[in-house]
Amino acid sequence: MANILKDITNQLKVDEKSELFEQKIDVNKRTNSLFNNLDDIEDGLGQFNVKVFGVGGAGCNVIEHMIKSRVWPENVSLYALNTDLKALQRIKGLTNICLLGKKTLRGAGSGGDPSIGKISVDENRSDIRGVLEGTDILFIVAGLGKGTGSGASPEIARIAKELGILTVAIVNFPSVNAEGRSVYENALNSFDVLKAEVNSITRISNDKIINSNKDISFVKAFEQANIAVTNTVSDVVDMVGSASNMNLDFADIRNFFKSHATFMAGTFSVENNYTKDTLKEAIKKSTRDSFSDVNIKTENVKVILNLKINTDTPATINNDIRNVFKELTNTNALSLVPGVDQINIEGIKASYLMSASDQANQIEEDLVYEDESMEVSKVNDNNQSVNDMFKIDEDLNLDEYKSKPVNVTNTGGVKRETVHFDTEELIMDGDRFNSRDASKLITKAINSVMKPDIEPTDFTRKYS
Repeated sequence: MANILKDITNQLKVDEKSELFEQKIDVNKRTNSLFNNLDDIEDGLGQFNVKVFGVGGAGCNVIEHMIKSRVWPENVSLYALNTDLKALQRIKGLTNICLLGKKTLRGAGSGGDPSIGKISVDENRSDIRGVLEGTDILFIVAGLGKGTGSGASPEIARIAKELGILTVAIVNFPSVNAEGRSVYENALNSFDVLKAEVNSITRISNDKIINSNKDISFVKAFEQANIAVTNTVSDVVDMVGSASNMNLDFADIRNFFKSHATFMAGTFSVENNYTKDTLKEAIKKSTRDSFSDVNIKTENVKVILNLKINTDTPATINNDIRNVFKELTNTNALSLVPGVDQINIEGIKASYLMSASDQANQIEEDLVYEDESMEVSKVNDNNQSVNDMFKIDEDLNLDEYKSKPVNVTNTGGVKRETVHFDTEELIMDGDRFNSRDASKLITKAINSVMKPDIEPTDFTRKYS
């Protein structure tokens, strides 16, 4: 009997140990599952949803260029929105196309009127909202100054804002000389309206593109603008789209754009002969080639950097880059957030986002002295120069006007000032004379010595 009880006791002990062992295994399984939960990842987790809206003629041109420029990741979707049916029909290889104001405008465009561009969104507001739902970051690309880009872009940005979407605008700015004063003024006004609706904005200047190469063709100039916009979007996508030794993530990008209302983007590379001087020249060139007219000389600059290096890249690379940006931006308060990837390349390659401040909104000087004979090339809204409109005496001498006071209205349009004409520089109370007043003054001088058989033109009537 005692042996039987002993056997039962021993069996109970074995069963108890077995149960405890099984419980321990179960706990281990559950514990390990917390660190091995990558098997059943739902589609899209870890990716951010990017949409690019090209708005108006210039914006749709960018979308067309983007389609041809590269294969975009699955999480990036391109859209073309315009009021001009014929312009949309020219875009090949894109199914995401929206004719804004289809019933109201019937595909005829906005006629360069921002107010028409604004109301064109009303008809499609619910559709746009539906497309944007679930978007993490929206890029709005547009040309400012005409109707659809200027008027529709802020309305689309407002919809995105209501949905809490991170919204970044990349806009193309017109040349006051090539496209006229009224277009430029529209662009300035529209920029302020759009800036208030987006998280961050940058602008690419047609004048900077033209001035970078005086021999550049009309078509090539627009091509450069398309490339600049495409590169900016592409760089942001690539910054967070691939794993690297030191990652940038979507949170870095989101924080940057939410914290800085204005930015610029650029890329640079240094081949085998890496030195601090070659690095500096490469970064300086990148700021010029961005064609951005935002002001990088500002306080508390932040740089998001996506850097690709090789095994020979010196350990001081991040510090060197930071010091160059500090020098270029003229600030000691510069923070650098790097993403670094070591790959098999020669030299280094990098793309970056840099916080900036906007330039003062003013119409650029469009008065050019061609030579000492005072042939003046003043471009009006119809892109006609003074020299094309009327003949000027070759022996024109304006010395008498150097000391002769002439009353003109200043920029504010309220107070009248007495100015003295000078062939070297136009001065009003110690400040540079603005181009509108200069045009009036010079036209007065020209009219007084013009040949009597020349009839007044619309230009002379306008400025005299």
